[in-house]
Amino acid sequence: MEFERRLAAAHRELAEKGVQTLNYNPPIAWLLRKAGFTIRPPHYERFLVNVLALGIPTGAIWGVLMWFFGWQHEVTPAFALRQSLLFGIGFGLLMATWLWFRRKQLKLTPWDALPHSTIRTQKRWQPK
Repeated sequence: MEFERRLAAAHRELAEKGVQTLNYNPPIAWLLRKAGFTIRPPHYERFLVNVLALGIPTGAIWGVLMWFFGWQHEVTPAFALRQSLLFGIGFGLLMATWLWFRRKQLKLTPWDALPHSTIRTQKRWQPK
């Protein structure tokens, strides 16, 4: 129950700040929540979780596509794995940095303070 209240408050806050629905409630997160997982919106998730959650799948998909459409007869599997890992880490870092920047830019209330968020508590959490 606590998670649902925080999630609703987070979605409401993001919508009020003008963030598009698909940015704060992506289809994969929506499906995983329907399956019973408690996944925060990406803007409220920790930096390392965003790096891993966004980088690993992207690196894996990119590596498989590159292997079948270009690398299969040209490079060793070790090189392909290394490049996929580097691409995934780079992409994950880029996206996590962007989400961190947007969180600061929008002055979002921290996840732990969400269900009890008021103007007074929002001012308390903002950088001076």
